[in-house]
Parts: sequence; structure tokens; C-alpha cells
Amino acid sequence: MSVRTAVARTGLANQIPRNALALLMVGQLVVLLPHMWHQSLWIMGVALVCGIWRTQVHRGRWSYPDRKVKALLVGLALLGVALSSASGVSLESATALLLVAFALKLLEMKHRRDAYLVIFLCYFVIATAFLFSQALPLAIYQVMATIVVTASMIGLNQVHSEVRPGLSLRTATVLIAQALPLTLVLFMFFPRIAPLWSMPLPTGAKTGISERMKPGDVAQLTRSDELAFRVAFTDRFPRQSDLYFRAMVYTELQEGAWSAPQRSSRAQRLADLRWQHGAHLARVARAAEPGPGSVGYQVFLEPTAQQWLVALDTPLRTENAIQRTAYRGLRSKEPVMSLERYRVLSDPETQLEANELHPWLADEAIALPAGESERLRALSRSRFEALGRDPQALIDWALAQIREQPFRYTLSPPQLPEANSIDAFWFGTQAGFCTHYAGALVFILRSARIPARMVGGYQGGTANPITGHLEVRQYDAHAWVEVWLEGQGWQRLDPTAAVAPQRVEQGLSAALSATERSALSLFANARLGQEGLLASVLQFADSLEHRWNLWVVGFDEGQQRGLLQKLLGTLSPTRIGLAMLAGGALSLALVSLLLFWRQRPRKRDPLLRAFERFCETSAHQGLQRRPEETPAGFLQRVGDSLSLADRDLTDLIDTLTAALYNPGNDAQASSRAIAQLRRLAMRMRFAGKLGERSAPQ
Repeated sequence: MSVRTAVARTGLANQIPRNALALLMVGQLVVLLPHMWHQSLWIMGVALVCGIWRTQVHRGRWSYPDRKVKALLVGLALLGVALSSASGVSLESATALLLVAFALKLLEMKHRRDAYLVIFLCYFVIATAFLFSQALPLAIYQVMATIVVTASMIGLNQVHSEVRPGLSLRTATVLIAQALPLTLVLFMFFPRIAPLWSMPLPTGAKTGISERMKPGDVAQLTRSDELAFRVAFTDRFPRQSDLYFRAMVYTELQEGAWSAPQRSSRAQRLADLRWQHGAHLARVARAAEPGPGSVGYQVFLEPTAQQWLVALDTPLRTENAIQRTAYRGLRSKEPVMSLERYRVLSDPETQLEANELHPWLADEAIALPAGESERLRALSRSRFEALGRDPQALIDWALAQIREQPFRYTLSPPQLPEANSIDAFWFGTQAGFCTHYAGALVFILRSARIPARMVGGYQGGTANPITGHLEVRQYDAHAWVEVWLEGQGWQRLDPTAAVAPQRVEQGLSAALSATERSALSLFANARLGQEGLLASVLQFADSLEHRWNLWVVGFDEGQQRGLLQKLLGTLSPTRIGLAMLAGGALSLALVSLLLFWRQRPRKRDPLLRAFERFCETSAHQGLQRRPEETPAGFLQRVGDSLSLADRDLTDLIDTLTAALYNPGNDAQASSRAIAQLRRLAMRMRFAGKLGERSAPQ
């Protein structure tokens, strides 16, 4: 009776092997860990409690929960998901429900079929993690998690006495590696299709620039070294001072904070639509031919949970799914919840409203709340009248005040009151960040009824020397001013360049003091300094992430079409289908070749091969080796048949015995033994038939 038959007859075949159960529980923990970053901690607590309970059941200390206890646990889990999902039904709440059910399944996992169900759920949970992030580290981690889960499935197919976790992990790794060629073929050739189902996207995406900004908000944002976006330029790399990536425009000042315009009234929405689909687009079409100063680039924007997109001035061409706004910016149709990849052609020299400003744009660009900072308002009006109502002269005066007065640039500005905050800054603290200076300059210009607005975005960035792309992080957040001048259109003004020109020309690190630099994180200082081993390691890691986004995460329908056209020429369903079949056949052939190569005959020790030939020779001479006979015993019997002395066989027997247990250990001894076997075989041939001589007496 075989071992497997005995196991089946004793009823153990349906049980979960102990080592396989341990490996499965480890796999469940591994697939749950990535969800800790976007799920409530109580869900992880439920998984931990269920794991401890199942361990105690396996040890015989506790029992499985009965129906009432299971019903109570399910009810509490549903209540917890409902209470923690304040935003209603979303992808996060659906994932939370899946994770709780996944954890509770441990408490009723008794047989192999239950274990298989948990394994299939493991694969599904691994896939759901990519709905929240597609970063390269997560992808590498999930490949390892897939190996662990697959190893637990392999362990379930082993009998209780043969479960070996190390062998299961090694086999799972080989299986995953064998699947990679076919995976690559499907990735390259399978058509990109839209999802078959839809659900509200995650709400946990991090945002940098927000729709409402107080003077110190950007200063707080610059303490973060989280990635905002990457940019790959097509041809030329602009100068550092030209890298102004606009995100949002702020037009309304309320209680000391600037906010983005809200198209609330029906008239405003209709005016916005007429602007987008009317004369503005006609001017864009006329100006769409790139000029000498145009810049083509591709943006990889990190999730923001908002619709704004970053772009240089002025975006002329972009993707069809992206909307241009009345504020010379770009907007996505849906909030950016995952990596957003898009191409833009910008020309900063193109002006679309040089001679005419739409009435509602002009009205909101000169609006100021009543009673706000009356002292600076009066000073601005008086200076404007004294300068002959010349807008450029007022601008020059305001910038000269920032340069000549004791204003200073700092990440830790003093707290300002909500009422008359601009007066408190201009005449009092005179210390602030970019938003302080931009807000004050907009207020000065609007006080003179000159259309002006504040723009929030990012300025500068760090060029990666490995891949050549631009890396822009949250500490590159910036605010500047746009002023409308008749005949010139919207012109960019950066008052930060007046108080801290090194911030614009050289980057943030050049404008910070040693004390302010020390308040930043270790990684932020390494990235800003661009020196040392840590900076090189971070650059290399960022280059890998950029290539991952470029060739895997961002491999969309357009990029797939371009690649297939290079490989196949003219595209057609027949050609694509044949290419998929050929690629699949090639990948399967490669795996088959590797399998056959692993099963090829191994090279045997020369001494053992010589001994086998000696046995064949002796058999021809009538002396057959018995099945139970050891090599030493057989050689001794041959020696007796040939009347050889024991001393003539001792060295041969010792060398042959050592070769059986440690092949190839002593090459010289093996060579001598092979020569002795050949001489002994020659002697047998001359002696004639030995069968009768060796017959037992």
C-alpha cells in the first residue's frame, strides 16, 4: 500500500497539512500588508485576531466558532465597514469588505477545499492592491507575495509526511518564472480595453496644490519631499527659470485666503463654455503651429484627487481627453486618482487675450473684498495716480519695494491675522514665502483696477542624469502672479525673484538658510543637494520608477499601437492574431526547452562508468554480478576466480567505494582505479569463461 493510499484511507487526504497551513497563513499576512496604507487599522486587527484564533484551533486550544458567533462577527464587520466608509460606496469601502471577508474565512477553513478558496482570494486581494498604486516597489513586492501564495497551494498537494516549505517556495518561483514569457506576449499584443464595470475611485489620493490657499500653505507643502510629477521633454530642456508649471489660478480673496474661481451661476457656466468652444479655440487653432520657443513634453502626474493638470505656458496641443480652461490651464474630465500620463505642446510666447479680455474674466481679476487691508489699498491707488496711471510703472514700483525694503524669504513666516492680513505682512512682518509676496502683489494691482490673479503650481525641479527626465516634488510648489496688460495679454510676474532670485534661478535649496535646510527630511536634503551616495541611490531608484511608468504603467493604447506598427508594419486583426500565436508558441517552446534541459542525463563519474563496463565484460565471460552484491564483494569474487592476492584488489576496492559516496573527489586515484579495471578486464578475457570456476562449492 502506497503512502498516498494510506493517507486517503485514514481520512487525512481532506485535511490541511500543518506546514502548508503555516505557509498559507504567512501568505495571507503578506497579501494584506500593502492595504495597511489606505485602509483602517481595525481591519488589520480583525485579520490578526482571526489568524491567532485559527492558530489556536490548529493547536487544539480553541474550537471553531459556531453559527451564532460567526453571524455576530459578520454583523460587526459589516457595521465597521459602514461606519468607516463615510464617503459612501467607493472602491475603498468595497475593498474593505473584501478584506474583512478574507480574514474571517480563516475561522471556517477546515478542509482542503476551504484552503483553495482562501488561496484564490489571496490572488484577488493581490490584484486589488494595484487599484490604489502601481509603483515599482509594490509590483516587486506583489510578485514575491504571489510566489508565497503559490507555494502554499503546492504544499496542499503534498501528503502530510512530505510537506517541505522550502521546496514549495522553490517550485513556485520556477512556475512564476516560466509564466513570464507568455505574460510579456499578452502584455504587448492583447488589446487595451476599458473596464467592464465601474465604481467610484479611491478618495485617499494625496494632493499638493489645493483649491483654497492661505499664505503659509505652500510653505508647509515645501517641507514634503513626496513626488508631484515627472516630465520627459521631447527635444530641448528649458532653463531652470522657465520651468513654471501652472496648476490652478486663484481669483477670489476671502478672509485672508485665496481660492480658485467657482463657476456657480448659470451665466458664468455658459460664458465659460462659450469661451472654451468659441473664439478661444479658434485662436488656439491659428496659433497651434509651434514657434521657435515651443516645448514638447510628456507629463507623468501623481494622483491628486482633483481635476487640475500641470502644464507650462501656453498649452497649444494636448490629448483629446484633456480640457483647456479659460485660465490658460488644463483640466482632466475626471479627478486624477492614478498615474496620469499626457503629452503637451506649450509655447510661452503665444498670447491668446492680448487685445481683448472677456468681461467676466476682467471682473473677477479686479475684485477685492470690501474693508480688506485699506492701508495698502490706499497706498497703491495713490502711487498709481502719481505714476500717471501707468500699469508697468506700478509693477516696477511694487517690485522695487520688495527688493529695497527689509523683506525676507523664509519657510517659517510669522502668523498673520485673518483680517487685514496683507497689511500686516506688507507693513509689519515683511517675512514670508512665495504666496505672501504673490498675494500682496495681486492686491496692489487690483487696488489700481489692473487685472491680476495668483497662479499656483510648481517651479523648477531636479533633472535626473540617468534618464534625463525632470523630477518635480512637493517642495517645488510655488505661487506667482499674472497681470493683464493691454496689447501684451497675460504676463507672468514672480515677486519671489525680487526677494530671493536664487529660488528661481537655482532652485529652493539655494534660497534656504542652513537652519531651514536642517528642518527638512534626510531624503529632501539629499535630493536638494544632489551630492553623496544617498543622492545617487535616490536618483537611480527614481530612474527605475520612471522607466516603469514609461513602459509598463503608461503602456496605453497609443503606445501599444506605435510599438506594434514598428514590429508588424500595417496593423490588422489578422496580423495581430498571428503575432500573438507566434509569440505564445515561442514562449511555450522556450519553457519546454528549459524543462527538457533540466531533465537531460547528468554527466556521470568516469570511474563509475568504467566499473559498469567492467561488469558487462565479466558477464560476457560468464561471471554475472548478483543484484544484492556490492561492488567490493563482486570484485573480491572476481579476484577469487582469477586467483588474485588480496593486496592486488585492496587499492581498487577502496578507490571504487570512495567514488560511490563522493564522486570526483580524487582525480588521480580514479585514474589509477580505471587503469586497474581495464587490466583486470583484459586478464578476464585471456582467462576464458569464469562461470564454472566461480560456482559455489
